[in-house]
Amino acid sequence: MTFIKKFLALSGIAILSSQLPAISSPTVSVPDFKNKAGNIEWWNNAVGKQLSDVLSNELTNAGVQVVERAEFDTVLSEQELAELGIVSKNARNNNTAETKRMRGAQFIILGGVSAYEEGVETESKKKNAAPPFASMLGVKDESESGASTAYIAVDLRIVNSTTGEVVGARSVEGRATSTFKSQQTTLDGSNFGNIVKSRGGPAFMQKAFSDFQVEESEVEVNKAPKEKAIRAALISASDYVNCVLVLRDGCLAEFEASDKRRRKNTLNILKFD
Repeated sequence: MTFIKKFLALSGIAILSSQLPAISSPTVSVPDFKNKAGNIEWWNNAVGKQLSDVLSNELTNAGVQVVERAEFDTVLSEQELAELGIVSKNARNNNTAETKRMRGAQFIILGGVSAYEEGVETESKKKNAAPPFASMLGVKDESESGASTAYIAVDLRIVNSTTGEVVGARSVEGRATSTFKSQQTTLDGSNFGNIVKSRGGPAFMQKAFSDFQVEESEVEVNKAPKEKAIRAALISASDYVNCVLVLRDGCLAEFEASDKRRRKNTLNILKFD
């Protein structure tokens, strides 16, 4: 696409944006998330974009004004937008959108998944509910249950796009637990058939019991999807951004208290010398 075509394409969007009412809340942009852990098997470039989209949606729902420029960044830099007159060169220091100009992002939300590890806690239980004499007759009533916990950590920074100052930072740590439960009941008549045979019982009874086989099983699995677990972390992160940039009220004290508890819980996992 030539420079002129870029200008014409973006001009149409700029004209439409001028018809929208001015919003006084700060504007933010959300670049693709980064894999800070380095050992996440399911991570790829598409995941970083997906998480950016998720956080953008949650920020919008929380009341933060998000500047969507993901498509434009593939062909234009922020400087090109300013030179074209689509974004005001002083937009980052101006809370009001200028006529026929798109708003620049005053803050950049930098996010990354710093940890995701499955199986940090596991639990398994087995139980045989059938009495001893029933087992001798081929009756089994077995059940098994278990749980597996994944640890998730997401780090987020709010950066002033003009000064580069970090005006807020938040670490969200959490655990998501998946559970399973199974039960199996079986009846194997061959044992009882052998008893009949040992006592001289008729052959037809021996065969009838030996051929009697019954089995019932039931399995219940409640898996915590990693996508949903990470979304939960991003919802918490979006609430924090909304608190810092929009609300700026008592929520700051609540987040500070929450972070103190998080830090204490994290410190307790390590035994210091």
